Amino acid sequence: MMRRPLAFLVVSVAVAVPSHAADKIFDPTVLHDTQLVMDPADWAALRANFHSNQYYAANVAIDGDVLEQIGVRSRGQGSRDSTKPGVKLDFNKLARGQTFHGLKSVQVKNILQDTAMLRDYLAMAVFDAMGIPAPAVSYTRLTVNGEYWGLYNLVESVEEPFLVEHFGEKTGDLYKYEYTFAWDFSTRGREGSAYVPVPFKPEVPDSPDTSGLVALVQAVNEPSDAAFAGEIAASMDPREFVSYIAIENALAEYDGMLGNEGMNNFFVYQFAGTSRFIFIPWDKDSSFLQANWPVFQRVDDNVLARRLLADPTLRQAYLDTVVKAVTGYVNPAWLGPRLEAAYGLFRPSALQDTKKPYSNDDFELAVEGLRGIIAARPADVMAQLPAGSSSHRQAWGSDR
Repeated sequence: MMRRPLAFLVVSVAVAVPSHAADKIFDPTVLHDTQLVMDPADWAALRANFHSNQYYAANVAIDGDVLEQIGVRSRGQGSRDSTKPGVKLDFNKLARGQTFHGLKSVQVKNILQDTAMLRDYLAMAVFDAMGIPAPAVSYTRLTVNGEYWGLYNLVESVEEPFLVEHFGEKTGDLYKYEYTFAWDFSTRGREGSAYVPVPFKPEVPDSPDTSGLVALVQAVNEPSDAAFAGEIAASMDPREFVSYIAIENALAEYDGMLGNEGMNNFFVYQFAGTSRFIFIPWDKDSSFLQANWPVFQRVDDNVLARRLLADPTLRQAYLDTVVKAVTGYVNPAWLGPRLEAAYGLFRPSALQDTKKPYSNDDFELAVEGLRGIIAARPADVMAQLPAGSSSHRQAWGSDR
């Protein structure tokens, strides 16, 4: 049974804010302040059982706005940790219908897997600038019962408010891809149970009609080469998916849709009343692995990517998108100021974070290394373009 959390030493009021005010807590120019107050025994239990999704009762204040009786649980996959737990704050877990800044929940990410503490924020900024709906990311100091627990990200949850904001609806089927095995989009049969709840975990609603998802996988695998373009277009926008994977390779991403160990870190949403799906990026702290990264990294290892890029028009669109990404965004002119502003904002809090699993020297070196990767990435991409190709001309034209 959940214990009632301890009270804040302020008058607590439920915050009623217009739905679009959610941007306030994701403002990347502000170092936010997140305070959790909960029974110390519950916090100790959460840490001791950090692999569990058990919820505990708490009160929360973000930038001084207070909400009582929320649910808190450990979050993450490979990033789950007892020393510096990542947590999900579920605002309506204990009080149905309760929201905070129009949100049902927020992810408080512990930034363990990126020593520079910048990759998720910067990568999502690129996706957003390139027109791919992506969750908002900001920075916060987290305190628990008055003790500073370190520098964290506030990450927008991909759920109904996100769907309404980006797609104008929330009644379709939303799945989170949960990595459990290396999968390349090849068929696993025609039964929904082959795909749901593993590897596609239902988010909205809890028990979706899986026939659309099965149809998507079959459209990836079954049509002949001649019929493929027409049939896959009934389930998704091929150019949109090509842009998605092009951005990942522009970002030198190694644990995404074209991940080194199979697909990972994305949501997929089926629009209400249709057979069409869209992919939504998630957890991009594995971006910017290195400056030298093949433009077509692992595209042949994914059935959907391989079949789409067999089409010359889509292959050209893919190359053009990689070029657009690095000439417009993945470079010092665009990403540099964002990196430096964020670094300047959170650096003192990062240095004070004694629970992070790397030293302050490691942190500073990682930031410097990230600067170098961003600086060198455009030249590496351009060097891989076929001389005289339209993408090559686009790249040089963008530099002039």
